[in-house]
Parts: sequence; C-alpha cells; structure tokens
Amino acid sequence: MLEEISRSLYRIRGSFGSNIYAVTTDGLALVDCGFPMDLPTVCLGLRGLGATPRDIDLVIATHYHGDHTGTAAGLRRRHGIQVAMHKDDAPYASGDTHQETTEVAFLTLLFYTALWPFFRYRHFQPDRYLEEGEEIDLLGGLRVLHTPGHSRGSICLYGEQRGILFSGDLVRNESGILEGPPPHYTPDQPSACRSLLRVSQLDFDILLPGHGKVILSGAGGRFRNLLEEGKIWPLGPTQALS
Repeated sequence: MLEEISRSLYRIRGSFGSNIYAVTTDGLALVDCGFPMDLPTVCLGLRGLGATPRDIDLVIATHYHGDHTGTAAGLRRRHGIQVAMHKDDAPYASGDTHQETTEVAFLTLLFYTALWPFFRYRHFQPDRYLEEGEEIDLLGGLRVLHTPGHSRGSICLYGEQRGILFSGDLVRNESGILEGPPPHYTPDQPSACRSLLRVSQLDFDILLPGHGKVILSGAGGRFRNLLEEGKIWPLGPTQALS
C-alpha cells in the first residue's frame, strides 16, 4: 500500500496501476491522487506516515484525467485541501469545458461503462494554477514543465537537485515496459512528440510515472536509448534523432 522511494518521498499504489506520490518535505503534498474509489487507499497510505487527509497541504495534479484527480473533489469538500494544476486543464476539471474524447477499444469502453459509478468524473474547481517554469518548494525544488499532448495542460515535475522526474502519463512504465502516453487517450500527438523530446534533454535518474513501477536509477539514459530506437510512441526513430 505504502512504499518508501527515498527520503521524504513515498508511493501509494492506487487502483489499476495508478500511482499516488506523497512528499513529506515542509508539510505533506500529494502528486496525483488516484481514481475516485481510491480515497480509502489514500487514507490507509497516509496512516502509514502517521498522517490523515487533513494534514495534506496541497495536491498537485499532473493532468485532469480521473485516474489522477479522482479523489480531489472529495478531499476538497471534506477537508478543504487545495488542488493545483495547469490552467489549460482547469476548465475540464471544473466541468466548464467538455472533456476531450478519443476512440477507445470496444472492450475498454464496455469495462468503463459497466463500472461507471466507480469511474464517473467528480468535477472540482482548482485552487491554484501552475505555470511553466514555476518552482515548487518540494524535494529540494521541483520545476513545473508544461508537457501537453496527453491533455492540453499536462505537466511534469522535474527535480534537478535529486535527479527526479514526475512524468504523469507522458512517460509510463507499465508491465516493466517504458513507453510514451497511451495512444487511445492522447488527442494531440504532435504536442506529445515535442513534450517527449523535451524531457529527453533532462538529466534525471529517478522516474516517477503516473502508471507502473518507479525506476530508481538510470531512468533518463534508458528512456533516451528507447527514444533513439523509435520505441517510444508516438515518436519514430527519424523524429527522435532530428
């Protein structure tokens, strides 16, 4: 349920491989907060830290999708917790703009339709807008990188001092396979390509993906090698090397 990654950094494993990260420097912050049904999971994870949801100072959402913001509405309503995200995703989170739609496989659609009460999006109004280049005072400093493609306001958080990259869904590590954003849920592929190339220039050792296992060493080099081989969708080898 709760996994210590490094000093002041923990992972809470949410439903269906969704990662929730707890940071305990200068208070308590979460990076992403799981599916709507993950609120008990969040509470149990925090209990392992000797904390409760009321101790959370801030939830940072890498993007608005419900597997990353599912508990945000409940945390705000019950405990008054602030949620921060990029302004370009805010209208989708609040419900002011209809969420982007993409084509999905029939079985996937059937699965989510059957379990709609558990996956139904809970809208909320973000309390704080994060901007490109902004520094967040966590883990020695996390810089906000606007990395659109998977959503308009997708962000990564880069900690240069500790060589850390919170990659949201831009870079995933599901089933031990390092890959780009999910094709069926990435409406702007050209922007996703540019975002992937951007993070490939960063010097990071630890990868904290939105889905899949954490990579504790050599993550940046491994990612760049796969990118150059054309194995990170939606980039091909020619794009990666240009």
